[in-house]
Amino acid sequence: MRRLAAALVMLFLVCNATSAAAIQQALSSPEIEKGKFCILRVSPTELHPSEKTTVRITLKNMGNRSAYRVSAEVLAEKLKGAPVKVVGNARKSVGNYPYYAVGTDREVTVEFDFFVERNATPTVYEIPLCVYWTNDFESETAERSDILYFGLRVSGVAAQSEIDILNVSTDPEVLVPGGTGRITVEMQNVGKARIRTLNAVLRTERTPFTPLNGDLEVHFREIAPGERFIAEFHIAVEHHASEVADRIYYELPLVMEYSDDFASLSKNTSIGVEVRGLPNVLIQEITVEPSQLTAGTEGLFMLTLVNTGILNAENVKVRIVGGDDILTESLKFVGEIAPHDTHTVAFGIRVADDVHFGRHAFNILISYEDEFGKKFSNMNVYEISVFPAKPLIPSEYIYAGIFIITLVFIIYLILLKLESRQRAVMSRKKDQDGERL
Repeated sequence: MRRLAAALVMLFLVCNATSAAAIQQALSSPEIEKGKFCILRVSPTELHPSEKTTVRITLKNMGNRSAYRVSAEVLAEKLKGAPVKVVGNARKSVGNYPYYAVGTDREVTVEFDFFVERNATPTVYEIPLCVYWTNDFESETAERSDILYFGLRVSGVAAQSEIDILNVSTDPEVLVPGGTGRITVEMQNVGKARIRTLNAVLRTERTPFTPLNGDLEVHFREIAPGERFIAEFHIAVEHHASEVADRIYYELPLVMEYSDDFASLSKNTSIGVEVRGLPNVLIQEITVEPSQLTAGTEGLFMLTLVNTGILNAENVKVRIVGGDDILTESLKFVGEIAPHDTHTVAFGIRVADDVHFGRHAFNILISYEDEFGKKFSNMNVYEISVFPAKPLIPSEYIYAGIFIITLVFIIYLILLKLESRQRAVMSRKKDQDGERL
């Protein structure tokens, strides 16, 4: 019995010692690694002066936890003064949507556009890339970050001939669904050698733009150094160009292939084109009450406006010019009219007593804005007729009365003449009877 008790005591002490050792080991061990990224591949790694190149960077999650809200950013601040520049968005989300997740031991690829200045010194430039993430998928922000570095080698010299885009414009400035337009690209040969031939092609595949009166390809020959030249592309915009949103920007690739006396070169860039729906407020109906106006008449002049566009018309105003002797008001504020909606606005009528009869023409000016602040206006000419005042007794009644009175007078004269003849006959008869007696 004593031996059993001693054995139990020894077992208890051994268990306590083992638990204490485990706890001590856990406390002294390093923190569990939650996430870590590294750069696996960079392609391409060699860039050339005066060129814009898309660089693909492959990242890998080396941690033992999935990472969420993952994004990568080229630290442009650390590249100040360097001839290698990041072009466009310097920070991009990566991973699986919607949490932008990257699982353990998973790889993701992010792309950045880099431009090398034409006078860049050939060497390897170190590019800082900061990776942000969180290990909690419920978190809305990235809580962890790590700065990684990769090298880009600049080699070679700038091309002897070089194309630079000076300006891009569209006519109209904002393209409208269902309309047409002209894209004008002003370029310059900023190189030191002449361009013998140049072919510029605007790509519109998978966009709502189609060529108008031909293709979207322009050819040039013999462009001297420093010379400016203009490429024009005529396009038509399909009606569905703004179905998803009121205002959409499209990036159209512009491919230029050219050759100088030394080599054949190419330049790939893109042109930003804005397509935006417009409001269009028109007069649907005009009603005048009463329909016939005379001096001293009071009534209403009513306009029914309709927005036939695809954007809201805001700050709609109606101004009437030239109707001072007929209308009591000249300005009405309508406010907002939604697409395909109508709104009726009424102006008071008070025809002056001394107004001249006939037609009176005045201008109806409608002004409004879209939701982006662009102003529009249109003007309509309308005529209102003012008639002489009607007499108390209608003229047809007066003519009828005169006719009846004249007719009665004629009948009276006829009867009077008949009676006179009858009397003369009777008198003659009496005289004859007296002679006989």
